[in-house]
Amino acid sequence: MQPNSRKKTDLLLMVALMPPTLIALNYFMLGEVYFSSFKNFGIASAVSLSVLLGVWIAQGMLAKKMLQLFPSHRDTVKRVVIFYSLNLTIVALTVTLICWIFDLFNILGFRFTMDAWTRSLIAGGICTIVNQAVYETEISFGRIRASQLEAEQLKKAQLQTQFDSLKEQVNPHFLFNSLNSLSSLITTDPYKAEEFVVEMSRVYRYLLRSNEEQLTTLQKELEFIESYNLLLKTRFASGFQPVIAVEEKMKEYLLPPMTLQLLIENAVKHNIVDPDAPLIVRLYTENGKLIVTNNLQKKNKAVVSNKIGLSNIIQKYKLLNCTDVEIKETANEFSVTLPLIKNTN
Repeated sequence: MQPNSRKKTDLLLMVALMPPTLIALNYFMLGEVYFSSFKNFGIASAVSLSVLLGVWIAQGMLAKKMLQLFPSHRDTVKRVVIFYSLNLTIVALTVTLICWIFDLFNILGFRFTMDAWTRSLIAGGICTIVNQAVYETEISFGRIRASQLEAEQLKKAQLQTQFDSLKEQVNPHFLFNSLNSLSSLITTDPYKAEEFVVEMSRVYRYLLRSNEEQLTTLQKELEFIESYNLLLKTRFASGFQPVIAVEEKMKEYLLPPMTLQLLIENAVKHNIVDPDAPLIVRLYTENGKLIVTNNLQKKNKAVVSNKIGLSNIIQKYKLLNCTDVEIKETANEFSVTLPLIKNTN
């Protein structure tokens, strides 16, 4: 939730919860005399409100600190227990202070007795529990709303990825080159032509289904990339040389679908791919991350690019609350380091 929205919500909660808290505390402390006249009601409410406002602000700061220390929903129980304990302590001190003020200035004839203090303490404790429950409910609903918004944004990003990739793969150049390669294979190597068609169908099938999941396993991505790489190797022969060295234990980790295809496509698009100057694309895992690199041999003629592929990948990882994608370029190499997400299933 945005800071301004959070402040607005806190203000609305204070407006809604402060009056009943104030009335309950004064009634339990003073009894019927509190409602005996508008004057009594006004005096008692004004005195108590002057103290409660300060306490409410302090509790709000404490609540904010608790959310910073325990931001995850998995820490809710721990946060609530600690917050309740601290809150009840603050309430006990506040009730004691209010009772002392009323007794010191002889407001409405109040006397600080154990009975009056106990009643006030019970009222303050009940109000605190109720207010805290309302606050926690609002926090939970806020997280649900935020999660739904992030899910929608992630789905939108995935659809954009799918559209961009399909647009790239279905463009006349790609189809012409693929069909030209297929035509040559039919004449020279019918068996390989059949394999080419199978791999091509797998590529398109994966592209069409990629928006159905927010995350996929690295194993599935690598299987897809094998098909995609075969098309590129058929087209460029030894000019395209993929090298895959992924640890077996990392293959069950997760990442957004089509991430690898976008990176390989980006490398092919911006670099010379020729048997005399092969483009070497390496995919490997290191320290729980996936690294994709390629040697830099940029085309003489600059390629028009809106950099949708890289920005789309970065946006997806941000929506997934993962560590930043690292992009580095040296004189000889371009690399992208991707966080891999542990598969909790």
